[in-house]
Amino acid sequence: MKNSAILLITCPDQQGLVSVVANLLFKYNGNVLHADQHIDTEEKLFFMRVEWDLESFSVSIDEFKKTFAVIANRHQMKWRLECSAEKTNSAIFVSKQDHCLADLLYRNRAGELACDLKLIISNHADTEALANFHSIPFHYIPVNKESKKEA
Repeated sequence: MKNSAILLITCPDQQGLVSVVANLLFKYNGNVLHADQHIDTEEKLFFMRVEWDLESFSVSIDEFKKTFAVIANRHQMKWRLECSAEKTNSAIFVSKQDHCLADLLYRNRAGELACDLKLIISNHADTEALANFHSIPFHYIPVNKESKKEA
């Protein structure tokens, strides 16, 4: 897994937003790995997600946050920055079929997921053995017609 940063932005739509973000990343030698943007025309809102490689990034994340905060304030941006090195605690919700769970557990073991898997939750007991094999706690929530809404 590359050491990367992901910036999420929401703000009122206005010209030049993509350019502002791209130019700042370029200024600090950031190599964009993936970028998406979308405009909600009814609400006149701009949404952006951009991920860049931190390998050759020329400033610290803290310094980038300070610089970006000024830009964000100018454009009324709500934003969040996450780094791949910062793992989040996560749970997996799974149904009866185990193929997707098996894939996620393999990717986790290979270090491809930026998270610490703390729990697997299912409405079927079928995947408990797989959770046990990977030493991840399993929580079974039985669901039937009467308890479906509550579950």
